[in-house]
Amino acid sequence: MAQNLNQFSTQNSENTNALDLIELWLILWNKKWLIIALSFLCCASVLAFSLTLPNMYKSSVLLSPQKQQEGGGLSALAGEFGGLASVAGINLGGSSDETGVYLEVIKSKDFLYEFIENNNVKVNLFAAKKWDKDSETLELDDSVYKNGQWLVDEKTQETFEPTLYEAYERFLKSLTIEQDKVTGLVEISFEHIDPRVSKMYVENIVTLINKSVREREIAENKESIKYLNEELTNTNIAEMQNVFYTIIEEQTKAMLLAKVRKEFAFKVIESPIIEEQKSSPNRAVICILGAAFSVFFICIMVLLVHFIRDNKATNARA
Repeated sequence: MAQNLNQFSTQNSENTNALDLIELWLILWNKKWLIIALSFLCCASVLAFSLTLPNMYKSSVLLSPQKQQEGGGLSALAGEFGGLASVAGINLGGSSDETGVYLEVIKSKDFLYEFIENNNVKVNLFAAKKWDKDSETLELDDSVYKNGQWLVDEKTQETFEPTLYEAYERFLKSLTIEQDKVTGLVEISFEHIDPRVSKMYVENIVTLINKSVREREIAENKESIKYLNEELTNTNIAEMQNVFYTIIEEQTKAMLLAKVRKEFAFKVIESPIIEEQKSSPNRAVICILGAAFSVFFICIMVLLVHFIRDNKATNARA
């Protein structure tokens, strides 16, 4: 008897669910023309919005970390005299990979603040309005930047020029840095409405990081050589003098190598180009997703309005 009651309850629940779905479908079907009209308006709005978005162009450079390719005298000395050098405060390099450190340096405020100030980043990110592909010119917004100067808001009397931090935040949003965990190769990309700007910024980032790392390496080598020469004059032990001479020789070689090699931190494998094909926005995807969400939202609203009116009518009759 109990089993029969359970089966009857289950069947009744299934029938109720089926009736509920049919009822919802009938409500939507009765309002189909309203749903179609509103969906059409929403889709047209989404399409119009997507057409207002400017085309973005991404330029990329493929890099090989130079530190992974280094060996030589300093690496050999690191194993033989590493303990002595560390006590003396001298870095012999060894096999450590500093690629991750360099990539974090690129994203740091110290690095990008200098880059922003020297590469007209504020104008290109905040005043750029439109890229004319035919004439290859970048149109600037003369309501905020005109005749080489940032304008002032007449109401607030505040300049339209963004702060360094605002420029830093926006620059990071357009900058992409990725490293392949298998090959170790690094890809740096930048996206902008002007493909020439994208290419220029990627090139300049690589140049600046190589320059910064090279100058730091040369400065450290000079300090190491200076310290070793001072210690050399203060010891009379022949074995220690030989050690110092050997380390000084290798530090001098490393410093000369840093002075000669421009691609010190990263070697360019594939140079950036001026892209002709846009990277974003994907207007087809925007329209499809916009249409799907619009239809779903409109159907929910139609059902909600129907049940609110139905509930008011029931309460009025009661």
